[in-house]
Amino acid sequence: MVSPCLNTFCGGMGSGTGNAIVKYLWKKSKKHACYFIYYKKKFEKFKEQFDLLKAITDDTQRKVEISKRNNEVISDEVNLWLNKVIELEEKFNNIENNFDRIVENEKYCIPSLIFRYKVGREATRKKDKTLKLLDQSKFQSFSHILDPSAVNHPSNIDFVSFGATKEAMQKVIDALNDDKVNLIGIYGMGGVGKTTLIEEISRKMKEAETFDMVMDVVVSQNPNIAQIQRDIADALGMRESSNKMLATRLKQVKKVLIMLDDVWARLELVKEVGIPYREHKGCKVILTSRKAETCNVMEADVSVEVATLSKEDSWQLFRMRAGQVAESDGIEPIARKVAQECCGLPLAIVVVGRALRSYEDASAWEDALSQLKQSVPLNMEEVEEKLFKPLELSYQNLKTAELKQLFLYCCLFREDYNISEDEVTRYAVGENLLSNLSTLEDVRGRVHFLLQKLKLSCLVLDSKKAGCVKLHDVVRDVAVYIGFKDNNHFLVKAGLGLIDWPKYENLAECKRISLSNNFLQEIPEKPNCSKLVLLLLNMNPITSVPINFFENMVTLNVLDFSSTEITSLPSSLTCLKCLGTLRLDRCKRLNDINVVGELKTLIILSLQQCKGISALPETVDGLVKLKLLDLSNCTLLQIPRNLIPKLTQLEELYLRGYNVTEALFVEIASLKRLVRVELYVKDAQDFSLKVIPSNAFKNLCHFIIYNELDWFTMASAYQRKLFIKQASQSVIIWGMPFLRGTEDLMLDSCQCNLTDLTPLENMSCFANLKSLTLTNNHQIQCLLRSTNGTPSNAFGELVKVNILNMEKLEQICHGHLPDLSLRKLRTLVLKRCRNLVDILPRDLLQRVHSSLVELLLEGCPGPGILLNFEELGHDSVFFPKLQTIRLSQISDVISFCTGVVPPGSLHNLTTFEVVNCEKLSYLFSPTLDATHSRLLPSDTFKKLKHLKIMGCPCLKHVFLPSIANELQSLERLEIKNNDSMETIIAEEEGCDLEKGAFPMLNRLLFIKLPVLCCFFKGEPAKTLDWPSLEYIHLGDCSKLAGLPIGRESAQKLKKVHVVRLNDVDWFTTLKWEDDTIKSRFDIIFIWMFLFLDLQVCPEGRKGCGCRIPLDFLFREGRCGGRRPRGSEIVDMEAKQWREESRAVRGKSNELFACEQEEDDDDATELAVFSINRIRMI
Repeated sequence: MVSPCLNTFCGGMGSGTGNAIVKYLWKKSKKHACYFIYYKKKFEKFKEQFDLLKAITDDTQRKVEISKRNNEVISDEVNLWLNKVIELEEKFNNIENNFDRIVENEKYCIPSLIFRYKVGREATRKKDKTLKLLDQSKFQSFSHILDPSAVNHPSNIDFVSFGATKEAMQKVIDALNDDKVNLIGIYGMGGVGKTTLIEEISRKMKEAETFDMVMDVVVSQNPNIAQIQRDIADALGMRESSNKMLATRLKQVKKVLIMLDDVWARLELVKEVGIPYREHKGCKVILTSRKAETCNVMEADVSVEVATLSKEDSWQLFRMRAGQVAESDGIEPIARKVAQECCGLPLAIVVVGRALRSYEDASAWEDALSQLKQSVPLNMEEVEEKLFKPLELSYQNLKTAELKQLFLYCCLFREDYNISEDEVTRYAVGENLLSNLSTLEDVRGRVHFLLQKLKLSCLVLDSKKAGCVKLHDVVRDVAVYIGFKDNNHFLVKAGLGLIDWPKYENLAECKRISLSNNFLQEIPEKPNCSKLVLLLLNMNPITSVPINFFENMVTLNVLDFSSTEITSLPSSLTCLKCLGTLRLDRCKRLNDINVVGELKTLIILSLQQCKGISALPETVDGLVKLKLLDLSNCTLLQIPRNLIPKLTQLEELYLRGYNVTEALFVEIASLKRLVRVELYVKDAQDFSLKVIPSNAFKNLCHFIIYNELDWFTMASAYQRKLFIKQASQSVIIWGMPFLRGTEDLMLDSCQCNLTDLTPLENMSCFANLKSLTLTNNHQIQCLLRSTNGTPSNAFGELVKVNILNMEKLEQICHGHLPDLSLRKLRTLVLKRCRNLVDILPRDLLQRVHSSLVELLLEGCPGPGILLNFEELGHDSVFFPKLQTIRLSQISDVISFCTGVVPPGSLHNLTTFEVVNCEKLSYLFSPTLDATHSRLLPSDTFKKLKHLKIMGCPCLKHVFLPSIANELQSLERLEIKNNDSMETIIAEEEGCDLEKGAFPMLNRLLFIKLPVLCCFFKGEPAKTLDWPSLEYIHLGDCSKLAGLPIGRESAQKLKKVHVVRLNDVDWFTTLKWEDDTIKSRFDIIFIWMFLFLDLQVCPEGRKGCGCRIPLDFLFREGRCGGRRPRGSEIVDMEAKQWREESRAVRGKSNELFACEQEEDDDDATELAVFSINRIRMI
């Protein structure tokens, strides 16, 4: 009904026009009125959809974490989607806050008319965006391996195989292959090489893909169950780490190996940790301990001792580490005695050998031998007597006092801690440990150099975490003892589970105290620590600090209260007249730091994630010696205007996650000494054109500038990074200092009206650029438009190019490619560039082929032939370093390559994937060259390990026999969704498939190949040896009549996996060389799915706890292959599910569709059908 008022208003107009206007105004008014009237309903609908989106986002984040741990890089499609969800979440929070405000106001009858309208309108708009994101959550490509070399699991350089270690390793591997063994104990004295041994076992298991997952967890002498659970949860990509959740998730992993290093006492693995190694037969655990008794109390199925090295093996290892000097005349007899004094312990042999490597005087060796024969301190209970003297000798032989002091610094941290170079630097600066260095950058460089020297001495170890080192627990014990005795006066009780302040008589003599990682809640009043220079109380639940606590610590240089529960700082802090470093990171309850302004000697002030601090005291401008200020993620903090410019000595400023406004950015630009800066500039695109002077930021050696909150996590190993979204012309102007220095540049949705990057290149913007990512820059037509004025070294240092969603991109370079351009390019990624036809033109290919390691192409039309070797000539070796090729959705490509491939080309290729290339008819040219017997020289693909062909409907075969015979390294062959695939290997005149083909193949997958009739079109009864084959996965290959497996073939193959129940029946019809062959295998029909609770049971019962697997929905094509929503679960075809579940029950009585027990956790069912027997695992 139209309002009469509107009719009256429009009465003077023509009836047609008037009615049209009335209807238009009424429609608009009604729409806006609905925002106001139905705001609650609209918000609830929005919230319902957003909660579903958040659940999918959490799942995606977990998959991201798992992919990253598997050395895979996440596709930009996924990253962009996650970024959009984060943006939407911020909007949702604002709408939810307004909604809560309405509810609160209406309790007191306060009208909230404006908020009602805003909530209704925004909820409606954002719901549509939520639905769009839900539809986009079906990613075409989730991740891919970043660097193929990482997949090869390079050998552990610390592992040397001798008689004792060989024997122990073989026993462990035999136990891992024994289905009856689930818990393996490895024991031996400290320093004998247990950790190195399990690291090598881990590498071997990953390399062989024996287990689906291999996890390494450090337990230590004082185990933290929660930390152990977190480590396992991280490996699984879980956020929750309760024992119940872990157990459920681990049961879903078919084969998982968990390595628990350094166990000292019994752990309740099942009840407390959540490792179901007894009930889940696919879960195996290896633990290491110094004592055999620990393996016994842990009830290990098998215990393996790692014995000390024999006399001859000890000498061989010592000779390797000490070098040729150990075998020189006059020294060798002494060296052999020195090696013998190390008692066969690899750790001692290595550190002593390295310590004596540079001594060519026999008297030095005699002195070392004398020291090794001296008595051992009686109170070193934690350290084996045989280890103490060798380690102390290595310490004493450190050349400088700096090296010795830095080594002792490393014992301040808890056992098995990843010791960050940055942390050590911040402590060292506060104590003026390296007094001859004036700048922080010099100290950082020196700390890095000294730690590298300590690595060479084998006193510190590499860490898996970038920028960190670790101490072997035995070496740390010796360091703690050395730090305690003589004049060092270290008191280290880090990570020992202390509840009370330690009672120590000589506290007044202590110079350095570390009580970090304990359970201290209270600390004493006015402790007598008159000589103390360093105090670490971080990671303790300390709630308050006594007012007079610091009165007797006037010499204190370094104080760390990070990750405590304190709310304020005591007034006695002003007594610290020498304090150089103050760390209060992650003190989330801290709200009062006014006293900090009185600490005039501060050099380093770190307040990361202190989210309770609302304002930085204006007195901070008096900290005239301050060189480092870290305010990262202090989201509520207000920095007083004009405070930053007064900190004239500032060299490093960290404002990650803190919104740097234009005014603050201008102030930061005035700092002349700044060399390191990390800034989140949320509104970068709105900054003025000339916001900073031309000479600003000229001394920077490290920077990260970004304007998307979560982009900081994408930071690479490069020192200088600039990540900007929606870059305007102003960004180009004020960002010039960063553009000229950046090594890693990412531009998303650029708004600069650039059709190419040549103008920036001509301004020397990319002189140091190594990684370039361009996304959604729809104006850019090419990267480089070459003219006479283009620098010859344009993009000369570029190592990686990543171009995504560039609709108008037509080519990489227009015109003649400059002489030195792109000569170092290792990775080329082009995705969804719809107008890019000539992907690799001849001049570009000839320039980049010699350096290229990784080539990823997706969603581009592409040429008919990707690599035309006929045009390239036969004189050069092409792609000598290329390791990975991934082609996806290259719509026009017919063949990967054609022409004669020059010898030596492509010989390092390890991974080759072709996905959804609709016109691909053959991988290689199908005809022979008139003057060459073959187009592919021998050994072309000799290193190929992984081959995947998926979604290529025109492809009728994969190989010719001549190629298949040379795939000597192929480990995984995956052929999926190829509708026209008739055979894997076609016939070839004059060449037959060899019986020993594919000697290394261990995984074979044929899925959805509806017309595949045979493996090889040659001899019908051809069988292969398959010496390495362990895994076959088949599905929907109904025309396949047989597998090329004979009586003596595939001795390692025990199980064949199938996708559907129908495949079980199909497998029984396959033809074999001998009918007894099929009885060797179990047919595995795997259901790995998440259950969804139903209100209505398919069997008609109510309240039975019945659950439907998501996999059933996806497998049968219901809900469009996506996660079902709401009532769809109830309305699904229950009848068909019931029939299928009954079919399963007909095979095994142990699989039920309905489960009476109430259990909200994920579950896994695994049904196994054997030809001769039916059983359930």
